[in-house]
Amino acid sequence: MRSVLLLLPLFASAATPSAVISLIDLHCIECHDADLKKGGIDLTALSFDLAARPTFDTWVKVYDAVANGEMPPKKKAQPEAKIAQAFTAALGERLHTTSLAEQEKSGRTLVRRLNRIEYENTVRDLLHIDTPLVGLLPEDTPMHGFDTVAEGLRFSQLQIEKYLEAADAALDAAVDLRIPIELKKERFSYKDQKSIKDNLALPDNPPEDSKKKYNRKRVVFRDLPDALVMFTDADYMLGLSNFKLRRSGTYRIRMSAYGYQTAGEPVTARLYTNDYSAGKRLIGHWDMPEGQPRVVETVTRINRSEHLLVMPFSVGYDERGQRLSDSNTTKEFTGRGLAVQWIEIEGPLEMQNWPPPSVKALLPDVELAPIQTKKIPNRSDMEKAIGFELKPADPVASLKICIERFAAKAFRRPLEVGESDRFVKLAHDSLRGGASFLDAAKLGLRGVLTAPQFLLFDELPGLRLSDHALASRLSYFLWSTLPDDELMNLATAKKLHEPTVLKAQVKRLLADKRSSAFVKNFTGQWLDLRSIDATSPDTTLYPEFDEMLKLAMVGETEAFFTELLQKDLPITNFIHSDFLMLNRRIAQHYGLGFDAANSEQFVRVKLPADSVRGGLLTQASILKVTANGTVSSPVLRGAWVMKRLLGQPPAPPPPGTPGVEPDTRGAATIREILDKHRNNETCAGCHAKIDPPGFALENFDVIGGWRDRYRSKEKGDKPSAKVENRGVWQYKVSLPVDASGQLADGRSFKDIKDFKSLLLTNPADVHRCLTEKLLTYATGAAPSYADKKAIAEIVDKSLKQGGGLTTFVNEIVLSETFRRK
Repeated sequence: MRSVLLLLPLFASAATPSAVISLIDLHCIECHDADLKKGGIDLTALSFDLAARPTFDTWVKVYDAVANGEMPPKKKAQPEAKIAQAFTAALGERLHTTSLAEQEKSGRTLVRRLNRIEYENTVRDLLHIDTPLVGLLPEDTPMHGFDTVAEGLRFSQLQIEKYLEAADAALDAAVDLRIPIELKKERFSYKDQKSIKDNLALPDNPPEDSKKKYNRKRVVFRDLPDALVMFTDADYMLGLSNFKLRRSGTYRIRMSAYGYQTAGEPVTARLYTNDYSAGKRLIGHWDMPEGQPRVVETVTRINRSEHLLVMPFSVGYDERGQRLSDSNTTKEFTGRGLAVQWIEIEGPLEMQNWPPPSVKALLPDVELAPIQTKKIPNRSDMEKAIGFELKPADPVASLKICIERFAAKAFRRPLEVGESDRFVKLAHDSLRGGASFLDAAKLGLRGVLTAPQFLLFDELPGLRLSDHALASRLSYFLWSTLPDDELMNLATAKKLHEPTVLKAQVKRLLADKRSSAFVKNFTGQWLDLRSIDATSPDTTLYPEFDEMLKLAMVGETEAFFTELLQKDLPITNFIHSDFLMLNRRIAQHYGLGFDAANSEQFVRVKLPADSVRGGLLTQASILKVTANGTVSSPVLRGAWVMKRLLGQPPAPPPPGTPGVEPDTRGAATIREILDKHRNNETCAGCHAKIDPPGFALENFDVIGGWRDRYRSKEKGDKPSAKVENRGVWQYKVSLPVDASGQLADGRSFKDIKDFKSLLLTNPADVHRCLTEKLLTYATGAAPSYADKKAIAEIVDKSLKQGGGLTTFVNEIVLSETFRRK
């Protein structure tokens, strides 16, 4: 009778299924009443009003706990199978019905706007410009792991102000009426640089006083008949000062160089732009083979405030680890260097086709008239001098035509009757007020670029998205920018929604180079790659970490995802694969040698059968973003695996729970420290799930290197490792690593290979998790309870076709969930 009285809130509702009351009465009330309230849940006070969101969310937690076998606890009496099945069936159906009704009423996705990356890409493609705009806009707030989710993409006064500023910057760049300048192709030699000549002219004899050996100015270059050898990476000495940038714009840069005295290994050449106020910006890096000149090329935007510099990487030491400063003279030095033959710069490339495409796109029928030279202000300044003015035959008509045409493309659908009138009126009023045609046009176009129809996705509740809304959803999913003409034409013909057409378009979009945005933006957030710079590895414990390794870390994971996408490989490869995508730097880091990959390009490398690598978990990027830069934490790594790969985010620790402080002295392992922490009953339950994946990864240090013993700043033995051919002295190797553990279900593993094998026995969580992540990123909304069946259907259909990554993407796009608001 006591339990019946306790459950009065449930009995009071006729909607409460009897199967729900039965299980709760028999197995739950003892721990979840007003007195104990374990887990913060009091079932005696919980109603069955599922229309109330907090109540609904609590019942979802109850459902998941029973369905996953987590409740009742193992030490308690377990419900009969038929009672548990009746409970989950009845409760699950009510939860699904409630959630589905809410979806049908207002749609899955809230009204959402372009995030700042999508904004820049869209404006770039609309206006045919390459002006950076992301930095002008406030950072977006990620929700459910992604910055494409509507909940985080709200408006503020600051954002509106910044959108206006970004629109002005974009339009100023697009309507480029400056005096055209000559397209030049110039070749430069570092030998002609005054600073280089001055350095080569320094005395290169040994100093008379040996104590002054390290204080004297050194010759750090070598003059060869065909090249200049750089033994230094000091940026202040390597600026290409003979190149004078006349105008900001796009330039093609070619360089010929080779490795010098590198014992058969390549040497890395880096190309930077440098702005004294903003700092250096890496625009390319290449591995140059020893003695064999390699010509490389890149196209990039350079601002007039920047200058170029070529910087070698990891030079100035020999096979014994001796540095240039250890040698008496440069003439005797036999260490590594970069031999640069020439640098060729061509640009601005915009001058290949003048007026620029941006002007033609915005104002295709408007005549350009040259301004008389004497009337040009700043005519000697090629960055600012305006040499043309717009001379439309009928300014009023031209404004209407250009604004309507632009609005139709910017809004990503046909215009409604009169929809562009207010933007045209802005321009006409400005023109009548005395503004120039150009200023009036910019005002109207600015209105388009800050209008809700441009900034927001046009998605309305209903049975399905319109074909034009579907075109936008698809293009922003796979390209992070607006639909191209083919998508728009299919939408206008009302054919895009057809499954065969949609599937063909997914294939086309993924084959296009613009799909690199999907790879970068999705993996950057799903796998947390955007946090690669959040921590800096301790230089004492990890002296081998460098800029090229960091770039290779992220590049490896992006290349791995791309390989699965292009080849439609099973997503179980994310757990374990028999190959990796490696370049020379990451192959070196993994101890796989230069034969595996011998340049900066990523290539597919088959792994030995007994390799500990393979899959995502053992990639250096993942191991770095799940560590703090000093030591690894099984808790952080375990939580990452649960959240990002298994879709089981752990609950946050109770308030006031102290963190786990690592010991860098080498006196105690993280396992020993955690054991004390886990003795606390409050912490033990969660750590039984979180810690095992983290323990499985303990053989990998904070930069993804393999270790059998931990590194220490105090206690331990001298390591055998070398950095740049010099013995390591910065750290010691200390206590042994134990990577064994036991999963919450009782299964044991002894190392990472065992752990991955256990995951592969039942990869259902990985399939579900990736589907949820892709769906969240693509639609701008996290899956609701009503989406569970749709997700299960997507997974089932994908697995029947082989379970490839592209197949999953296809099935998501073909699903009703993707095609509805």
